[in-house]
Amino acid sequence: MKEAPLWRFALRLWRDKRIERVCLRLQDEHGVPVAVLLTALWLSDAGRRPDPALGRRLLAYAEQFEADYLRPLRAVRRRAADGQGTVELKRQIQEAELEGERLLLEQLSRQAQAQPGGQSEEEEGEG
Repeated sequence: MKEAPLWRFALRLWRDKRIERVCLRLQDEHGVPVAVLLTALWLSDAGRRPDPALGRRLLAYAEQFEADYLRPLRAVRRRAADGQGTVELKRQIQEAELEGERLLLEQLSRQAQAQPGGQSEEEEGEG
């Protein structure tokens, strides 16, 4: 499967532990979806001008996706981390959570690119 440019961008940013810490703090303390932060940085990096209407749509989509899928997985993973003999369970839940994050970023990327000023299919493959 071909990785989306947003996913590659997000993985590259996530390697910086300072960015990871800030994103997780905003997520845990203020309920900000990390995927929206990463998408906003990706759009900015691509030279896209801020679009408040698009931002609201992306935020609403991400918040619903997180509420339905990612927060429940995150809660179970954290409980598994506290349990005795649940290392393998925690790892599998973490993999499912990461796949959910990837799917969310894929959806956000599609929505952002469907907007005027978004990348075309040809440009998406570049980078």
